[in-house]
Amino acid sequence: MAQIFADTIYTNGTIFTADVNHRITEAVAFLDGKVLATGSNEEILALQNEKSDMINLQGKMLMPGIVDSHLHPFWGGLQRASCNLNYASMTVPDTLAFIQKYIDQDQKRTSDTDWLQVRAFLRQEVLPLGTDITRRDLDSLDTKRPVILFANDCHTLVANSRALELFGIDENTPTPVDGTIRRFPDGTLNGIMEDAPAMRAFDSIPVLDADSAVIVAEDVQQLLNSQGVTTVMDARALPLQFDAFTRLKEQDRLTIRLLGAREITPDNSPTVADVPAAVETMMQIAAKYTDPSWSTKPGIFIQHAKFFVDGVMQCPINTAALLAPYRENMGTKESPNWQPSQNKGDLYYPNELLTALISAVSEKGFHPHMHTVADGAIEVTLDAIEAMRNKLPGKDIRPSLAHNELTSPHQFARFKALEVMPCLSYQWAGYSQEFSDEMRDVLGEERFDNLEPAGKFYDAGVRVAFGSDWPIDPLNEWYDFKVALTRKGGAEDPRLDTDRDLTFNEVLRSATIDAAYMIDADKYVGSLEPGKFADYIILDRDVFKNDPADIENVRILKTFIGGKEVYSA
Repeated sequence: MAQIFADTIYTNGTIFTADVNHRITEAVAFLDGKVLATGSNEEILALQNEKSDMINLQGKMLMPGIVDSHLHPFWGGLQRASCNLNYASMTVPDTLAFIQKYIDQDQKRTSDTDWLQVRAFLRQEVLPLGTDITRRDLDSLDTKRPVILFANDCHTLVANSRALELFGIDENTPTPVDGTIRRFPDGTLNGIMEDAPAMRAFDSIPVLDADSAVIVAEDVQQLLNSQGVTTVMDARALPLQFDAFTRLKEQDRLTIRLLGAREITPDNSPTVADVPAAVETMMQIAAKYTDPSWSTKPGIFIQHAKFFVDGVMQCPINTAALLAPYRENMGTKESPNWQPSQNKGDLYYPNELLTALISAVSEKGFHPHMHTVADGAIEVTLDAIEAMRNKLPGKDIRPSLAHNELTSPHQFARFKALEVMPCLSYQWAGYSQEFSDEMRDVLGEERFDNLEPAGKFYDAGVRVAFGSDWPIDPLNEWYDFKVALTRKGGAEDPRLDTDRDLTFNEVLRSATIDAAYMIDADKYVGSLEPGKFADYIILDRDVFKNDPADIENVRILKTFIGGKEVYSA
C-alpha cells in the first residue's frame, strides 16, 4: 500500500485535540481538508514529503474551531448595523437624547414608514433601576418614524405609537398565551411587549432587502471567524438569514458551518391535534435549507426544533417559570420585607402539548432544543423528554435545554438519566454586586445558591455544551470562557460563589466536541481526529500555561475551515 503523506504539518505546538482520550500532542497533520494524524513531532514528521507545507508553531496552541451551539448570529449582525445603545445603563432622558441624536443625523430616512430599530437595550439596567421606558417616552421623540427598542435579551420590545399602528396592535388585541402585551393602569397600551410577542413583532419589521441581508451575513461570519468560531447553531432559524447565508454558499463565500433550530410556537400548534401539521411545516422549511450531505466546504443544516418554554428571570420581567414563587418586597426600600408573591412566572406550552411536540419532532429525527431559564420550565421539559424517551427507546435524539440559570438540585440527576444536554452561556455567571443583591432578594438564599450551575452539571456526570447567545451579550467568546474558569466578570465584580470554577479541559471541550455532539455534528467537526474536517484555529498563546483569567486576552491568529484559511490576524 502506498505511503500517505500530509499536505500540511504543524509541529512544536500545544495541540488540543478534544479527542475521546483528552490528548494534547505536539504536532498535527492534515490532508485534503481533513485531519490525517496527531502525535509527537517525530510521529508526524514521518508523514512529511517534499510537497508538505511545514509550519513551526513555536509553542503556540492549535485546537479545533469553536462550536457555538446557541446564538442568534443574524440578529447580532443587524444590531451592529443599527442604532446601538451598546448595552449601556442609562436614564430615560439620556436614552431618548441618544436616540434623538441618531434620528437627527439620519436625514435619509424620515418618513412614517422608515423603521428605526434601537438595539443593545438593557431594560433591566434603565436608571434608576426598576424604571421602564414606555410608548409615551418614545412618542416624545421628534420624529414621524416608527421606533422600537429591542432588548439585548430579545425578550422585550418597546414600541412608539406609530410602530404599534404598523404592527396592527391596539387596545383590542388579546394577550397571547406565550407572552405579554403590557398596558398602563387605564388599560391603554404602554408599548411594552414581552417574550414571543416581542420576537414576532421584531420579525415582522421589513428592514432588509436580499442584497443587504447578504452583506449582514458576510459581516457576521467574518466577525465569528475572527474569534475562532467555525460552526454555529442559529437558535431561531428564519428565512431571511438562511436565504442570505445560502446565497453566500452558492457563491462559494460561506465561511461558517451554519446549523439552525426552527421554532414551533404555541400559535403554530394551539392543540395536540395541530401537532402533525405544525411539525410538517417545520420539516418543509428545514428541507428547503438543509444540504444533502456534509463536506469539507461549509454547509447549512436545520436538524433541530426550537421551543420557548418560559421567559426571563431578571426584574422587572420575571417570566421565567419557577417551581416556587418569586419573592416581592412587602415593605419599603429602607425597611424591606421580602415575601413569596403569587407569581411563578410563565409556561408557554400546556404540558400535554409540549410533550406531544417533543415526541413528534423526535420521531421525525429532529433534536428538540428548548429555552428553559428556570427550574419550573426545566421540570416540565424533563417530564416531556422522559415521555419521549419511553416512546422512542434507543433512538439517537439529543435533546438540549438552553440557559438553565436556576436549576434545582434534584434535576441534575434527571439530566444525566435522560441524556439531556444543558447548553450554557458561561458569561451569565459574571454577576455585578447589584445584580447579585437583586437576585438574592427575589429568589431567597436557598435558591440563590442554585444559580448558574456549570460545575454542578459536570459533577453529576452531565455533558455540557457552550452557547454564547449573542447578541444577548456582546460577542466575546474568550471572555465567556474566562467567566467559566473564574466565576467573575470584571475585576471589581464579586465572584459568584454558587458553584466551583470549571477547568480548562471542561471549558474547551464544551465549546468544541461537546457542543458539536449537541448539534449532531460530532462525526465531522469538534475534535482533531483522523478523518474529521480540518476546522482549526491557531492561538497566540498556550492557555494551559497561563492564569485562567488570562484566557480573555487570547488573540486568534488564524482560522481554518476544511483546511482553507478564512481568517488571519
